[in-house]
Amino acid sequence: MSYRIKFYRLFNVLLAILILGGVAYAAEKDAARTLDEALADLAKGGSVILMRHANSPSGQLASVGMTEGCVLGEGRGLDAKGFFQARFIGEFLKSENVPIGMAYTSDMCRTWDTARLVAAGAPVETAPELKTTNVGEIDLFKQRLAARLSEHKKENILLVTHSNIVPLYSDWESEGEIPSGVVLIVDPKQWTIRDKLNLDVDLSVD
Repeated sequence: MSYRIKFYRLFNVLLAILILGGVAYAAEKDAARTLDEALADLAKGGSVILMRHANSPSGQLASVGMTEGCVLGEGRGLDAKGFFQARFIGEFLKSENVPIGMAYTSDMCRTWDTARLVAAGAPVETAPELKTTNVGEIDLFKQRLAARLSEHKKENILLVTHSNIVPLYSDWESEGEIPSGVVLIVDPKQWTIRDKLNLDVDLSVD
């Protein structure tokens, strides 16, 4: 066996150890909360499922709105990935027995279409509070949502809004805007994030 072959084999072994060590560290770090545990809590109801609309890049050449009466503002609807992304999240949550009793959204096509697909059959209504930055209006809406959840303890409420509105309904403190496909599980008592689920779909090729 040549020196070069021995070297590459040793390098690959060391690389594997480093990767496995990193995975083990990440698993240990996140051991306090797993996806299964988060989904099990969601299945019990009583949470707010908060998300930005699905993928909707600017500059689309053929923007469409699926929901009747939605506002296709700024030429932005969901693109092909966005429709797929929203439907995937809805079907995933439904397959995990996550009950959505009611969904609220802004009237923009990119949010309303997302809400209808993620809600997967649950009633969807528009709410101006998901399009405004008026803190007073938002606080009153939060009270209404919390009251509904106290009456329907075995259901969750879905909120679909925009990246600049998400921090007003949670303690999202990241400097960057929330990515499409990320779902925040929010405690309606304190309006703090209990879990952050990345339910994006990877359409890339390695």
